[in-house]
Amino acid sequence: MHDSGSREPSSSNEPLPAGGAGRPHDDTSYEAAREIVGAVLAWYSRRMLLARRTGDQQRLEELTAERQQGVDDQHRLEEAGPEEITRIASAYAARLRKLEAAETQPGA
Repeated sequence: MHDSGSREPSSSNEPLPAGGAGRPHDDTSYEAAREIVGAVLAWYSRRMLLARRTGDQQRLEELTAERQQGVDDQHRLEEAGPEEITRIASAYAARLRKLEAAETQPGA
């Protein structure tokens, strides 16, 4: 098994491990779920950097907690069955749409 906890994905274009190191996942579903969770983690990482730069400690703490939940869910994918992979992917796709929509709102 790879050590996915030792580093953050630098971008959603980064190659991802196939099927969790030989796990019996449908690789397409697993890879899609890893990619969407990774995109959300990257969003949080960018926002955390901005919060650090502006000294917004409360926002940084909120973002850190949200990002940690994503890291936990990404780890959960390693052992998840097809239904759980689909649930996680759907939840994170919706979250990413919401986060990106909030960025385009005035005052965001």
